[in-house]
Parts: sequence; C-alpha cells; structure tokens
Amino acid sequence: MNLYVLPSRDTVIFPGVIAPIYVGRGATLKAIELAATAEKRYIFVAVQRDPTTDEPGADDLYDVGTLCEMLQMIRMPDGTVKLLLEGKERMRARQYTVVDSMFSADLVSVRSSYVEDDHLKALLKEVLSVFEDYVNCHPRLPQEMIQPIAAAGDPSVIADMIAAHMTLDVKRKQALLECFRTDSRLELLLKYLLSEIELLKLGREIHMRVQKEVDQHQKEYYLREQMKAIQEELKINDSPESLELKTRAEQADLPEAVREKVDAELTRMSKMQAMSPEATVVRTYVEWLLDVPWNVKLPEQTDLSTVQKTLDANHYGLKRVKDRLIEYLAVRKQAGKMARAQILCLIGPPGVGKTSLGKSVAEALGRKFVTFSLGGMRDEAEIRGHRRTYIGALPGRIVQKLKEAGCSNPVMLLDEVDKIGSDFRGDPASALLEVLDPEQNSHFTDHYLELPVDLSDVLFITTANVSHTIPSPLLDRMDVIQLSSYLPEEKLHIAKEHLLPRVFAESGLTKKDLALSDAVLKTIIADYTREAGVRELDRKLATLCRKVVRARLECEEKGEAAGKTRIGVKNLHEYLGAPHSPDVRLPKQPEAGVAVGLAWTAAGGDVMPIEAVKMSGRGELKLTGNLGHVMQESAMTALGFVKSHWKELSGGTAEPKWHSVSLHLHVPEGAIPKDGPSAGVAMAIALFSALSGRRYRPGFAMTGEISLRGDVLPIGGLREKTLAAKRYGIVDLFVPEANRPDVEDMEPWISEGVNFTFVRKASQVFDAVLEKEAEK
Repeated sequence: MNLYVLPSRDTVIFPGVIAPIYVGRGATLKAIELAATAEKRYIFVAVQRDPTTDEPGADDLYDVGTLCEMLQMIRMPDGTVKLLLEGKERMRARQYTVVDSMFSADLVSVRSSYVEDDHLKALLKEVLSVFEDYVNCHPRLPQEMIQPIAAAGDPSVIADMIAAHMTLDVKRKQALLECFRTDSRLELLLKYLLSEIELLKLGREIHMRVQKEVDQHQKEYYLREQMKAIQEELKINDSPESLELKTRAEQADLPEAVREKVDAELTRMSKMQAMSPEATVVRTYVEWLLDVPWNVKLPEQTDLSTVQKTLDANHYGLKRVKDRLIEYLAVRKQAGKMARAQILCLIGPPGVGKTSLGKSVAEALGRKFVTFSLGGMRDEAEIRGHRRTYIGALPGRIVQKLKEAGCSNPVMLLDEVDKIGSDFRGDPASALLEVLDPEQNSHFTDHYLELPVDLSDVLFITTANVSHTIPSPLLDRMDVIQLSSYLPEEKLHIAKEHLLPRVFAESGLTKKDLALSDAVLKTIIADYTREAGVRELDRKLATLCRKVVRARLECEEKGEAAGKTRIGVKNLHEYLGAPHSPDVRLPKQPEAGVAVGLAWTAAGGDVMPIEAVKMSGRGELKLTGNLGHVMQESAMTALGFVKSHWKELSGGTAEPKWHSVSLHLHVPEGAIPKDGPSAGVAMAIALFSALSGRRYRPGFAMTGEISLRGDVLPIGGLREKTLAAKRYGIVDLFVPEANRPDVEDMEPWISEGVNFTFVRKASQVFDAVLEKEAEK
C-alpha cells in the first residue's frame, strides 16, 4: 500500500482514537488535499524525531506510524487546516519517497497479537486499576472516561486508548506505538502509569503545601484585621511586636531624649501592618536604638602600677608611649569628669606594634577593645551612617562598634588613618573631625539614629605610618606620639620574650624540642631581616619552626627518635638559605664621587649612597635613580652652590671649564621612588668630590637641605635616620644645627654611641668628610 504521509511534530495517534491535528506546512497541505480526493480518505501519520525541524527528510521520520482516516477538514483564518483523524491500525513504512516536497510511503500492516490467558487477564486488570488511580490523581481527566475504556474488551484497544489519554512525551508514546505485542505494551504502559502517578502525587503535595501557606497568610491577615478593629474599639494601640520592643525599652537604661523617640516610633509601629515595609524599617530602627549602650559604662583599672605592669608585660620599650598613657590615666583619676578627652595618634613604620599596643592599652585599663580599619575608606556614610530613607540603611561604623563593645567607654582603635580616601560619596576624613574632636564628640550625631551619641568616654587611638598624608585639621585634633624603629638589641629581646613563645605554641614545639641561642637570633636580625619592625623576623622564626616540625615528624614516621634540634650560626643557612650581604652599597675605602646620605621611609630610616661622575660634555647635569621633582631641584641647587663657591671649597684647585664638563648623579636602587630635599648636602659632596677628585672618607653620613648660599636647613625624621645609621655601623653624623632640639629630645638609647656634628654651613661638612688632596 502506498499513501501520502503527514509528518507530525509532536502528536502520536493510536489506533481506535479520534484526535485533532493542525497542519500548516505547504507541502503537507497539498498532500492532504490529494489524499482527500481518493475514494478512501486515508493518510499515514508519522512523528518527526526532532520536532524543531521545519523541513524534515526521510531519515527524520519514525518508521512506525498510524493509518488514519480523515473525518473532517476545516480551513482556519490563518491559512492552516484543522484535521480530525481517526486511527485505524499500526503500519510500518518500508520506504519514504519525496515528490514535489510531498512525502509518500510504501506501507505494510503490523498486527497486534496476543494470547488471552490468565497472565494477560491479570495484567489487564492491574493496568485498569492503576489507570483509575491515575485518573483520580490527574486534575484534568474526568472520572467518566474510565468505564468506556474498560468496556472496550479488546486488550490491545484498551492499551491504545489509555496511552492516548496519558500526558507522556513523544518518545514514550512512540515507544508504546512501536510495541506490537499486546502483553509487552501493557507491561510498558503499567510502568509509565506508575511513574506518572508518583509525579502527580508529588505535584499534588507541593500544591497542597503552597495552598496551605497561602491559606495561613490569609488567615493571619484576617485575624490581624480583626485584632486591629478590636484594638481600635478598646483603644489599645500595641501590636505583639511593639509590645515586645516596649518591654525591652522599659527595662533599658535610656536617656530621656532616646526614650521619647522610642515611644514615638513604637506608637507609629502599632498602627502599621506587621508585614508592611514601613513597619520593618521602624522595627529595625527601634532595635538599633535599644542596642546602643547609651548609659552602660564598665569600670576601668585605675591603679597606675598595675597598668604599667600590663603594658610592660605586653610590649618591650616604647617608654614615651607608655608614659603618655599613664599620664592620661593619672589625669582621669585625679580630675574625674572634668578631665578632657584625649585622642592619641600612634605614628610609626610598619611592624613596630602600633595596633597591638592599642589592644594592650584596653587590657591594661580593663576596657573592651574594638577596632576597624580606615584604609581605603571613601564613603562618609561609613562614619556617619545612612539616612533611614535609604533601603537597607544602617548606622555608621562608630555606632556599630559601640554596639559590639556593649558599653559606652571602650578603647576604639582606628587603624590606618593616613590612608583614608575621598570621592563623590564624601570625605570620611571630614566626618572624623567631629568624632575625634574632644569639644564636639560628646554629641556626635549619626545620620541613621538622628540622636546625639556621647563619645567623650571612648578612648580613641589612631594609627598611621606617616603624618603628611593626614589632613591638617584632623592631625591638629590628635595627640601625636612617634614610634621609632627597633634597634637590634630591642629586636633580640622582643624575639626572646614575645615572638618565640608564640611561634613555638603555634607550631606545637617546646624549648625541649628546639634550642636557639642569642647568637643565632642576632644573626637572623642582622643578616636575614632589614626592617623597622619585627614582622619579617617573626616570619623567619616561623620558617625555622616549620622546618624543625617537618624533620621531627619524618623521623617519627621512620621509627627514629626525634631528639632536641640545635640550630647554630654555622648551620643556619640550611634552614633560611644564604644570608643577605649587608652594606654592599656603602663605600669601604676612600673614593671620589660618592657620599652617604640618610633617608626616611614608611618602613623606617635607611642609608642612601649617592654616586656622581664627571665627563666631557656641554655642561649638563643628568639625574637618575627614580628621583622626584623636589629631589631633582635639590640636586640642581647643590650644583649651583658648588659652582658659585668653587674657590672657597677647592682651596686653590683650578676651576673646571663648566661649558665642556657634564655631570651624572645617580642614587642606587632605581626601582624605588625617592623624593625630598634632605639629601641636598650629600649630593653637593658627591658632585664636588667627582669634580675635584678629593675622595670621600667612609664612616660618615649626613642629612640636611642645602641652599644656594650654602646654608644647611632643617629636615624631618631624624630619629629614624639615626637608627638606620646605627644599624649600618655609622656613628659619625652631620645634621643641621636647627635639628639640635630633635637630638636632645631623643631617648638616650637612640643617641647613645652616636657622634652628632651640628652644622650651619655646608662647607663645614666638606672639610670633615673629604680628604685634603685630590686623587692622583
């Protein structure tokens, strides 16, 4: 038999079933019209393997389909045709043929066969029973369809009718269509029915649970409205949420202004629906008002000797800082409430213990300790908070930290105050002016709370690496305490008393497992670390402990006894590698064209060798070493001084022909930016030494800005520069006369062993550090 083919995208028609199908493809419409003119209006319906294919080929159609009779054909307004088809029997297409884009197929009949025995009867009965459950679970299948299907009698027809009414995907329906044995088809149908019933039951459970939640919300809404009406009738203005907050407010110790604000907000809240957005905002606001420790003050340690012992136990040295804290406590103890609040600012290089000192202060005073970093902060709202009109608004960090402390008199550490930023969102540094001003912070106003918060009992401690990046108005409000670099002797004590016990504990070691002598610690400090603080020293000690722990565990795994490890100076390189070669940049013997200056950095002081050479040229001065504008101008000023004062500086040496001599001045470590005027004298020495040939004698270092007249002007960072010189073994320093007070204010352990020569004129330095005769 050869018939036209109707390719169906997603509709499988079973024998004995009447089903509609819509046709819109032009070639298929033409095939339908030709089939309708035949005596028997038959057409073969085959399903596409991929329903998204618009122009299917012969390989895109399943071989097994259904022979259908066209009962009715209705043309729709959009040009498509609605066909009403009745499935007659299963057929297999031996071959598909395409003529003028129309499919035709050579068909062969496929009969459904079965043997009516007890097994088939039991299987049919089970299928009908499960199908009844399926209809009961399905929301869109009527109960009335069960009886006509069961009355069909023929098991093959029953199976096809059930399959036609199930909501299965195309592949599973095609599998049923291709199942020719009736018993096999019933077994596959039973499998699909059971699977679909489980899905329907699960969907019903989900629906019932969602419906139950919706009903519960509706019930709550109804009851809430009833409660609201009853409260209005009885003149009761409190909701359950406001009653809970009101109880907290009655028990809390609040200032009068805060209590009035809480009562007003609770009255507003009682008249709102609990689930409304405005009620949530009000409830959060009231909770914050109740969480702030307005009048909660914890007792503090006022015994001066106890505070001193605590500070000494936690930090070595830092005498000036400790004395300042003890003085502050003494004034508070003596003057009581009349004592003025103090804002301390600890400025020093990284790793010298600024942050940990704040924690020790809190421990010594017996106060709570809170901290947050200001580094990179750009939004003013981080300090003052957001106004309540914004979604998700919160108080600023100051109020949040007060809540975290649980009292109004904690020690609050504001870290990295020198690294605050600013942009279009505001300037946090300006917001800090009120926080850190003792005259204003007793009534600090947070934008979120809209009530004054008393910060006068808070001990604010700020930390910074440098002071020149702190805005002047902010710096003026703080009591600045400078922390200098640690000397090797101090680092040795800190390593023995603080670092080693902590590193041992973190590594699971004891003194019985590892022995480190003072000589080893001094070697690590001198050869493996070059820093102002002790962070790198801490890392080196941790490296030693890790290697020792690994070696001990490896011995234990081999069954060997792990004895005490002794690390000496000779085998230290086995654990930390080769040491850094110290002082490789400093001149070891007299040579021309060099000088040693002193520099200040964020990591502490450092020595700065300066090199200069002369060559034939056109009188240019070339500057290298990544020098900033100020340092370049200082070099030009130094050369101008040398040119204008050549006769008095040279002592009769012939003056160079400036128009034919060029100079090149270089400051080593060119990858590091350098700037500032304090190397002016050293650059003048290097330039004059290169021009005159008089050699610079090692062992000297100098600092000071130079003018065109040869005056030596004052500089900053002399403490750090002095410590750097001592680290490198240089004890003869030339400093400006104007910096004499800075030397007198130094702690004795800094200036001890250093020979300071105070100079007003640069010529004084020339005569002292340069040899009398030129190099031959």
